[in-house]
Amino acid sequence: MAEKSFTYDSVDEAASARVAGWLAAALDAPCLIFLHGDLGVGKTAFARGFIRAICGQAMQVPSPSFALVQPYDAVLPIWHADLYRLTEPEEIDELGLLEALDDNICLIEWPQNGAHLLPEADIHVTLDMAAHGRHITIQADETICAALSKSAQRDAALSAFLSATDWHDAARLPLAGDASTRRYERLIKAGADGHAESAVLMDWQAMPDGPAVYDGKPYSQIAHLAEAMPRFADMVNWLRAIGLGAPTLYACDRAQGFALLQDFGDRHLAAPLADETPERAVFYYEAIENLLHLHAHAPPNFLSAYDGGVQAVEASLFTDWFLPWRGIEIDAAAQKEWHDIWCRLGDTLMKTYKVTVLRDYHSVNLIWRDKAQAKQRIGLIDVQDALKGHAAYDVASLVCDARINVSAAHQETMLAHYLDKRFGDDAAARRAFTDAFAIACVQRNLKIAGIFIRLAERDGKPAYLAHLPRIIGYLKTYLDAPVLQPVATWLAQYAPHALELEHD
Repeated sequence: MAEKSFTYDSVDEAASARVAGWLAAALDAPCLIFLHGDLGVGKTAFARGFIRAICGQAMQVPSPSFALVQPYDAVLPIWHADLYRLTEPEEIDELGLLEALDDNICLIEWPQNGAHLLPEADIHVTLDMAAHGRHITIQADETICAALSKSAQRDAALSAFLSATDWHDAARLPLAGDASTRRYERLIKAGADGHAESAVLMDWQAMPDGPAVYDGKPYSQIAHLAEAMPRFADMVNWLRAIGLGAPTLYACDRAQGFALLQDFGDRHLAAPLADETPERAVFYYEAIENLLHLHAHAPPNFLSAYDGGVQAVEASLFTDWFLPWRGIEIDAAAQKEWHDIWCRLGDTLMKTYKVTVLRDYHSVNLIWRDKAQAKQRIGLIDVQDALKGHAAYDVASLVCDARINVSAAHQETMLAHYLDKRFGDDAAARRAFTDAFAIACVQRNLKIAGIFIRLAERDGKPAYLAHLPRIIGYLKTYLDAPVLQPVATWLAQYAPHALELEHD
């Protein structure tokens, strides 16, 4: 039986889903969870919040009342069972539920119908009707209860932050997150005109640094990744000051890591939209125009340099994650040679005029705003990791998007438009930029190949593997550039078949 108890009074289904998410975040191994409560008290809604916290907010989570069990594939696979319609406890054997206990998180509603066949649960979740919603009691071991209490304290601080804004009584709905530790919610309230208004709540709790990976420093420090809210706020305010479409900060607590942002909606470039529609061409045109505008301004003084040291450590994600995934091991000497190659190439890019490099200027971070005008038509999000470096990097991020297919016509048009507007007939400048574009494209896709393998292997997000053929395609295309001969030579010597996937 569980040793400790955590209680929470939930005012609505969204609050119950948040508690379920806290429980999901506290688990790192298979376990058995019993969900207790009367009909209609919200057991399935709690299970839905738990499953979506692990599998993603877009996951469809039907009630298993008729199927009895519903499995979900994740880093910790889940079985959701509803035994309400079980006629005999012995039917559990036919469901395969007992066999699933060793390797899955098993959420079981109406566990009492399993009688003596089910083992004692690791966690008991009990939901009861209360005056203003649901009373939730979770019995679990001390470590889990401590984690739940910490999450509740964080949520209370967030509620206090909201209480000082005009959004204190807004409905809070979970939003799909990104590949970071940031968490998002969409807030919805009635506006003065009776129409619904929305905002985005960002919860960015500062986390401890990871292990040292190079020169005694963690990856986040060497790669100059933003680790707290202040950098995001600074970048958003600077981008707005130069006339670009970053979100308005309605409220911000830099110390605690809370921000209330303008909601740009969900219509980004990776959303379903036929590749050849005129609308997509306009989207790309505006995205290039925004880069030209950005690159006409000197970068803010608070940005660090995107130099060879940073680019080399980023490129090491390819050797640290992608090559082992392909079954290729390299020795320390080859690793150093790889690092030195990218230090030289990265430092070469720093010899030219430096601009603000957003580093994530691609499909899911560019939001189309139908009712906005000029440079406000594209909303910029996820801008906190900006550095100062070569202009080619963000152009490569857009043109060689790792997440969506960009037609050859759009690629050619975008690159030509940028070159024409920025360099005109200056043939030498155009050649230099084209070389820099090849370097940036290969470096970025090497890094992303490593990141996507890490997300799949370490973080249990195998969907990222679907992007690898596209990424490999970019690498094969641009590794032919003469300026990248050292990289191509290294790959031929140490990892000759690394870029040959099974279907090639």
